[in-house]
Amino acid sequence: MIRLRVLLTLVLIAALLWESEALFSWRNRRYSRRYRRTRPTSACSSVSLSGRGVRRTVCTFPYGEGETCELSCIDGYRQTSGDTSRTCSGGSWSGQPLVCEYTGCDRPPYTEGSREDCWWPYENGENCTYTCRNGYARVSGDSVITCENGNWSGTPLTCEYTGCEWPPFTRGSWRQGCRWPYENGENCTYTCRNGYARVSGDSVITCENGNWSGTPLTCEYTGCEWPPFTSGSRRRGCWWPYENGENCTYTCQEGHSRVSGDSTITCVDGSWSGTPLECQRTSGCDPPPRRFGSWGPRDCRWPYVEGETCRFQCQWGWEQQSGETTTTCTGGQWTGDPLVCTRSSSWWWPWGR
Repeated sequence: MIRLRVLLTLVLIAALLWESEALFSWRNRRYSRRYRRTRPTSACSSVSLSGRGVRRTVCTFPYGEGETCELSCIDGYRQTSGDTSRTCSGGSWSGQPLVCEYTGCDRPPYTEGSREDCWWPYENGENCTYTCRNGYARVSGDSVITCENGNWSGTPLTCEYTGCEWPPFTRGSWRQGCRWPYENGENCTYTCRNGYARVSGDSVITCENGNWSGTPLTCEYTGCEWPPFTSGSRRRGCWWPYENGENCTYTCQEGHSRVSGDSTITCVDGSWSGTPLECQRTSGCDPPPRRFGSWGPRDCRWPYVEGETCRFQCQWGWEQQSGETTTTCTGGQWTGDPLVCTRSSSWWWPWGR
């Protein structure tokens, strides 16, 4: 009975192997037929296009025996050698590759402040028209130059900037209503930012004959400077610029309690009224001391509560000389001596010992 089961199992495995091999062979033959059916065949390789400026027409790949390709030079080029008609015969193309030479002009000269109205290719007889940009005026040169025998005739237009330079910047002010190029007659308007007040100068300046008329607006900061920072406190509810009438609220951080001062201070006439909140630590510890050459603190984070343990270790190339690698916050103080690391004598250091 056992032998019969083993025999049936072997027969089943053989049948599965034969079926998978037959399926693989069928797929391979199918792929091969499809590849042979879709792959194009060509009697000649792609016709050679020698150099730039050659255009191929009439024929497309794949190229059959006896097929003719017509070639020509694109605009701005002329034929110097080769054949414009080539035929596929015996696996190669008849005639010589067509060679075309550029007969037009290179890019027209660029002059600052001008704009030219022409496009490549620049053929013989083509005109290029120059105009001065906004804020520029003509000084010399020709408004129109012509491409003649591969060179530009005439002298390109020269333009000179007649407007104003960038308007002055003054601290605490906004400038609006004007943008580059600043032409004659253009106005720039100044306003004071929040927290600033006008002291002197003009709200509007005008570009006249290349210079700005008037005096730019001068603004003075009328708000308060940064509010005081006190250890163990957190400041909220206020942002720069601190304008008159703005309030800043203080609260004590975790593990701290109020000792003195005000929870809220106000910006009045450029100064902060009241006394900032003073907070004192009532539990936990300050950040643990860290010496040069050590990593840490690790496995702990601020605020450091009572009983929290921090771990230190020496950096690569350093070794422990004294102190302890762990310290614990107890009664507001860190236990043990801080870890002291010195550079190892066996460590290679690229900048010397």
